[in-house]
Amino acid sequence: MHEDLINEINEDKKMGLDLSDTAYYNVDDGVTDEPLIEEAAEEPEKTKEPEDAKKPKRFGVLASFLLGVIACLAAITLCTQVLGLGHFVANDAYDYFIDLDKSYGKYNEIMKMIGEDPIATVEPEEISDAELKEIVSNIGDPYAEYYTADEYKELEKRLMGDYVGVGIGVVQDGENVVVMTIFDDTPAAEAGIMEGDIIISVDGKAPANVDDAVSMITGEAGTKVKVTVKRGDETLDFELTRQKIETDSIVYDVLEGQPEVGYINIASFIKGTDDEFKMAVKDLQSKGCKKFIIDLRDNGGGITESSIEIADYLLPACKIMSENAKDGSETVYNSKESSADLDMVILVNGNTASASEILTAALQDNKAGTVIGTKTYGKGVTQMLHKFSDGSAVKLTVTEYFRPSGETVNGVGITPDIEAEGEAVLEEALKELAQ
Repeated sequence: MHEDLINEINEDKKMGLDLSDTAYYNVDDGVTDEPLIEEAAEEPEKTKEPEDAKKPKRFGVLASFLLGVIACLAAITLCTQVLGLGHFVANDAYDYFIDLDKSYGKYNEIMKMIGEDPIATVEPEEISDAELKEIVSNIGDPYAEYYTADEYKELEKRLMGDYVGVGIGVVQDGENVVVMTIFDDTPAAEAGIMEGDIIISVDGKAPANVDDAVSMITGEAGTKVKVTVKRGDETLDFELTRQKIETDSIVYDVLEGQPEVGYINIASFIKGTDDEFKMAVKDLQSKGCKKFIIDLRDNGGGITESSIEIADYLLPACKIMSENAKDGSETVYNSKESSADLDMVILVNGNTASASEILTAALQDNKAGTVIGTKTYGKGVTQMLHKFSDGSAVKLTVTEYFRPSGETVNGVGITPDIEAEGEAVLEEALKELAQ
């Protein structure tokens, strides 16, 4: 019944009004296909009504509906705009746009006015990538960085283990970017770049820091890059062709001459490192290993979640770490009851940083293993990457983390239980495991 009218109201739904119950608007009030009372055997003949009298007054219903909508909008406007009793949008969104207007409203108004200037011949462009890099690099956060869309693509690939470059690992040493690792069968290895080389420039431009150097060196497979290094008193140029580099975040084996000792090197924390680590432990155990050396030397960090997952795997129920945001809020990470319960030592050095220090501190404070080596780097803060709709991104520090004891790591580092350098590190590790 009244299909035409119902269809019209359903069309109104498409305008964004959710009409959940047509009966609410009295469309079908009192209308039914069933007789309301039992029909008599012989019903008196009714006077036939004109056809027009049977049709509902559709115009009146729609007019009432539209007047209702207008009245609702007027009431909302009165409450939000006049009486200040709320907003048309969610509070978070409202606060965001208010802050945006306070910070950049003047800039936006000036840009609009310039656009309307009848004799202006030049209209300023939007803030460039170079200007954004300059702004972010000068906020006092040494780990903050702005990435162009292309740079962020390469960063994502590295974090996911899909790396295209020349085959070197670099670290920050004061103001210098130093080659720490040369991967076998890569352009860097074939060209003769050596560990300890200081990268002066990439394609003629000096890198500002490690992240900047990595962004400049990585790129599309098959493209060329010129890397200039300082080696002692010499300055050397290398023209290299980028290629896909097969790297594993986990390298492990049974230690030579020590059939009961499994050696696991965690080179970095990328997506899936925690799963690789668990598989390495199980494989080594199947080969007869009962004691383990976990090598975090020269591991500059990576994805924090991977290091927390490994700590959770190695530790029984206990505190792994806590982190504090600028507003004072605290997040605590705890380990579950299950534990791999390994007899282990942990190797560290001055390039052990960030996510590596989270794992080291958790194991040391919970007395799960002896830490051997030299004092760690001291990067006790975590960063978050925010990607924008145009593919660019910004990395900013969001929290400072604290070890289970409550002590800070940032700027302090972690002091090993046994201090040792060079070949003495492995000797001390085997001594400790023999006890």
